[in-house]
Amino acid sequence: MTADRVPAGPSRAEGRSARAEPGPAAGRGRPPTYWLESADPDAFAPPAVLPARADAVVVGAGLMGAATAYWLARLGVDVLVVEARRPAWGTSGRNAGLSLNGLRPVEDGELTLTVLREEGIRAGYERRGHLALASSAEVWERFRAEAARLPAPARLVEALDLAACEELLGRRIDRRFFGGRWFPGGHVIHPVRLVHGLAAAAVRHGAAIASGTRVLGIGASARARFEVLTDRGRIGADHVVFACGLAARELAPPLRDVLTPARGQMLATAPLPPVFGFPLAVDYGSVYWRQVADGTVLLGGCRGLDPDAEASAEERVNPLIHQGLDAFLPRTFPGFPPVTARRRWAGIMDCTPDGRPVVGALPGAPGRWVIAGFGGHGIPPALGSGRALAETVVTGRTPMMLESFAPDRLLREARTTPS
Repeated sequence: MTADRVPAGPSRAEGRSARAEPGPAAGRGRPPTYWLESADPDAFAPPAVLPARADAVVVGAGLMGAATAYWLARLGVDVLVVEARRPAWGTSGRNAGLSLNGLRPVEDGELTLTVLREEGIRAGYERRGHLALASSAEVWERFRAEAARLPAPARLVEALDLAACEELLGRRIDRRFFGGRWFPGGHVIHPVRLVHGLAAAAVRHGAAIASGTRVLGIGASARARFEVLTDRGRIGADHVVFACGLAARELAPPLRDVLTPARGQMLATAPLPPVFGFPLAVDYGSVYWRQVADGTVLLGGCRGLDPDAEASAEERVNPLIHQGLDAFLPRTFPGFPPVTARRRWAGIMDCTPDGRPVVGALPGAPGRWVIAGFGGHGIPPALGSGRALAETVVTGRTPMMLESFAPDRLLREARTTPS
C-alpha cells in the first residue's frame, strides 16, 4: 500500500468508525481482496508434518518473507517459512500493486525483472508510468523543485501543469489540482502472484513452506540455537527471520516501540471501460488508484478522513473512509460515472518513526533477524532487501546498502526515549 506519514499509536476511535471486514477467516470462504481472489487460493497447503529442524525459519510468507526465503534457498540454506494464514494474505495481498522505485540501492527494478524472468513468474510486471496530482500549491512547488534538480534530458520525473496532465490522461481534471508529477518508470504488478511466484521458486530451490502454522514464541533448544514454538509443533533453528510485519512486535519485544500500525482502506469497483492507462495518486499517496485489465479500478487511501481510527492493527473496513473513496473519482474527474464498489477491504502497514525499514540483526540477539517497517512501500525494495539480508545471514557481513536500515538505530532511540 501507499501511505502518507501518519500518526502512530492505539486507536481511540476504533469502536465508533470501523466495522468488521466482511467474509470469514482465512482458509474458508471468499478471499478478502481482489488480488487474493484472482490468484490460486490453494497454492500452498499446510504440510501434514512440520520438519523437526531447519537452518533458518522465516516467520511470515508475505512479500518480505518470500523474498528472503528465496535468496536463502538460493544460497544453499535449509529454510522453512512459517505462515499463520496463507502466503500474501496480509498486507502483501491488500495493496494496489504499484512499484515506484526510488534511488535507494535496494530498489533495483532490474533485479526484480531478472528474477521474474529467470523463475518464470507471471505477475503482470509492466512499466506504465505513474502520475501524482498535486492538491496544493505547496506540493506542486515540491514537484517542480524535484524535477528541476534532476539532470536533463533523461529526467526521472517531470512536473506537468494541469493542462498537460489532462492531455496525458485524456480526461478533464478538477480545478482544485495544480499540476502533476509524471514518473515514467512506474511499474504495476499483481502482488499476490508475485508472492506466490517467489514462494514457489523458493520451494524449487529447496525451501519448505508451512502455511496455517502460527508461531507462538521463540525459546531455547538443546538441538539448535533456537526452538520455534508453533501451534502445530516445535522446530529447531539456528536462525530466525521475523518477516511478519507488526506480529514481529510480539515475537521480538525490542521491536514493540519501533513498529507501529497504519491501516489502509481499499475498494475494487465493478468493471469500467478503459479509463486509466497508468496508475495515479494524489500528492505523495493520500489517495492512489489503478485500472486493471478486466476494467476494475482499485482505489485506496483517504486516511485523513479518520486518522485516529486508522492508526490501528485491525483489518477492519472503516465506513467513513469508504464514503470518501466512493465519492473520489466522480469528484476528481468531471463527468465520471458513479462508482459501484464490488469489494472493500483493509490492510495493515508496519511503519517506523523515521520512515525507513528495519532490516538486519537484532542487537544482542545472535541469530535473530528482522525485515519489516516498509510502511506501504515494500514492492520496490523487496528483492534487493531480501537478498542483502540473506547474504548477511550467511556471511555475517552487512552490505553497505543495509547500513541505513540497521535496527539498532531505532532500538537505541527506543531505549533512551522517556516513556
